[in-house]
Amino acid sequence: MINKIIVLSTLLALGACSSSSEKEPEPRDFAGPTFQLMDASSRTLPRWLDEPEEGDKAKERDQHRYFISEASHSNKRLCTRSAEARAATKIAQEVAQFIKNSYAEATQGSADEEVSQYMQEQLAQETQSFLVGAGTIKNYWEQRRYKVDLGAEEDAVKFQCYALVRISKKSLSKAMSAARAKLLNNIEDTEVKSKTEEVIEEAEKAFINKA
Repeated sequence: MINKIIVLSTLLALGACSSSSEKEPEPRDFAGPTFQLMDASSRTLPRWLDEPEEGDKAKERDQHRYFISEASHSNKRLCTRSAEARAATKIAQEVAQFIKNSYAEATQGSADEEVSQYMQEQLAQETQSFLVGAGTIKNYWEQRRYKVDLGAEEDAVKFQCYALVRISKKSLSKAMSAARAKLLNNIEDTEVKSKTEEVIEEAEKAFINKA
C-alpha cells in the first residue's frame, strides 16, 4: 500500500505545474513494485501499453499489427534504442509462440514437446530473417530507483523503455509465409507435413488479423 502511494505521489509531482483542468496522472498498477518511480516521459500512462492499436491513427489500424518491445538500461538513450532494436525479435517470438500454441491445440496435446519447441525456435528464427518494414511509432520510458528493501535484487537506478512497433499485415503475412515454406521443406513425412501446413496456415490468418 505504501509503495503504491509513493508511485502515485511521484507521478502527481511530475504534473504539478500543469493546468488543474487536465486529467490527473494514472499510476501503473504495479504488482508489488520493487522500485520508486523517479521520472517518466509522460505524466499519464499511455493507453497503447495495454492496447497497442490505440497508439496509431484509426485509419491505419486495419492495415497493421502492433507490438510492444521493451528494454532496461542505466542510460536512457541506450535503453530507448535497445527497445526499438528488439522489435523484430519481439514480433518473431510472438509469431512463433502463437503458431506453436495453435499446433498443440490442433494435435490435442499429442505433439512431441521437443518437436514443438524446435518448431517454435525455427519459426522465430526464420520469421525474423524475412521481416521487413517494422517501425517504431511511439516511445515511453520510466526512470526507476530499485531498492533492496522493496524487494529488488540490488539498489540501482535504471530506465525501463517501451517502443510501440507497427508492421503492415501484408509484410507480416509475407514473412510468415516465407518462414512456413522453409520450415515445411525440412519435414520429410508427407502426412505430418500436410497436417502441419494446414494448422500453420490457419494460425497465420488468425494471428495477422488478431485485434
